Amino acid sequence: MALLWSVLDAARLVRIRRIRRLVGASDRDAQITDYRVSPLDDEGVFKFAFKTSNGIDVQAAGNALETIGIFSYESPEGIPIETRYIADELGFHVVGRHLPQPPPTPDYILRSLEYIRTHTQDGKLKPNVF
Repeated sequence: MALLWSVLDAARLVRIRRIRRLVGASDRDAQITDYRVSPLDDEGVFKFAFKTSNGIDVQAAGNALETIGIFSYESPEGIPIETRYIADELGFHVVGRHLPQPPPTPDYILRSLEYIRTHTQDGKLKPNVF
């Protein structure tokens, strides 16, 4: 068992060293410059925000069923990154210009969907379709 823990500790140290190489010294030494927390109110809503000396800005608010938030920072390439999210009963939904976007829906698919919306299964035009 002790051998297993020593192997896990060695793997952890390797990961930490890799992270330290990827992250600049200023990021490792970043300090929290602003920190605000509002205790739960009567409806169970929380709020918190913090900023760091290396430009990270985080804000979130919500309750046990839904949380919304935003965080921003500057990428190693110098590009401003801003990410907004909502976590609720439908999952975790995130939006950001830096995130990959799906390709546009092809025109023939849009035409097919419109046809399905306006016609019955036997191909006749549905009555009162707008």
